Amino acid sequence: MTLSEAVEAFGADAMRFCLADSGDSIEDANFIVAAADTAILRLYAFYEWSKEYIENRSNYRVADISEAGEFMFQDMYFLK
Repeated sequence: MTLSEAVEAFGADAMRFCLADSGDSIEDANFIVAAADTAILRLYAFYEWSKEYIENRSNYRVADISEAGEFMFQDMYFLK
């Protein structure tokens, strides 16, 4: 499978995910079709989640930054 055929079959974003994953270790890089399929599904799930979040963002709680736990932790240990 050539690069242009793979991009046509899976799309550019899924190919980026798959190619980044294929060379993570010291072994030879291998293109795995299942990884490209998984990347498509994950990208679609992220797209759907983002769309749902934007539609319903008025229903989410908004906290003051000074009350949020992670900011308090950061302030207690790193900013003093």
